[in-house]
Amino acid sequence: MKKYEIMYIISPTVLEEGRDSVIEKVSELLTSNGANILKTEKWGERKLAYLIDKKKTGFYVLTTFEIDGTKLAEVESKLNITEEVMRYIVVKQD
Repeated sequence: MKKYEIMYIISPTVLEEGRDSVIEKVSELLTSNGANILKTEKWGERKLAYLIDKKKTGFYVLTTFEIDGTKLAEVESKLNITEEVMRYIVVKQD
C-alpha cells in the first residue's frame, strides 16, 4: 500500500456542526475502499485564491492515508458527486 494525502475544501455553507459529519463521510469513504487513515488535520476556514461557485472562503482539511492505488479511482468518483466538497486533490507521498 502506498501513502497518499488528500486536501479537500468543504463549502462555507456547511455549518460548524456539519463539518465533522462531512469529514467523517470522507473518512468512511476512504476506509470502505480499504484505506488506512493515518492522520486528519483541520486547517480551518481560509480565503480562496479564486471564487468557486461564487464563494470566497472554504474550510480546508488534510488527511494522510495508505491505500492500494487501484482503489483511488473509485474514491475520486464518489468525491466528485459529494456536494459539500467543493474541491479536492490527492497527492502521492514518497
